Amino acid sequence: MSAEPLKSREEWLASLPRIYAAAGCVLRDESGRILIVKAGYREHWQFPGGTIDLGEGPAECAARELAEETGIVRSAGDLLAISWTHPSGELDHPAEHFLFDFGTVPDGTPVTVPAGELDDHRWVTDQEALELLGPARSLRLRAAMEAAADGRVRIVTTHVSGF
Repeated sequence: MSAEPLKSREEWLASLPRIYAAAGCVLRDESGRILIVKAGYREHWQFPGGTIDLGEGPAECAARELAEETGIVRSAGDLLAISWTHPSGELDHPAEHFLFDFGTVPDGTPVTVPAGELDDHRWVTDQEALELLGPARSLRLRAAMEAAADGRVRIVTTHVSGF
């Protein structure tokens, strides 16, 4: 039995699986409603957020995306949930999504969605959010609500994309 030759560091790194990475925001108003946004190219509503750029960390991404998608400038608070999505017919690589607490803003805080990227926004109750977010994001929201209640970050593992 012959042993395979060891791979070079570059070959080994090239052989490792890649992941898609994104970050999102849970932002509430004083009435306790959650801000969600709607992209015309997706069936379901989503959290403000997006893919992590090269050289950017998850919290930085979430804050940048919140500003770009809503005009609201805030820093990320506690990490609430991490979602790991296995590869599927929709995604050829795993996906990791970080969901951060962005605190509370006053009722009536203006939201400006960028034309061409998002179609609309809504402030909704937890139950409305669970219905509008679709299966993947609803799992993340449930995990985030549990984390907000007890201060323990949740990890969600799923085959349901939503990326």
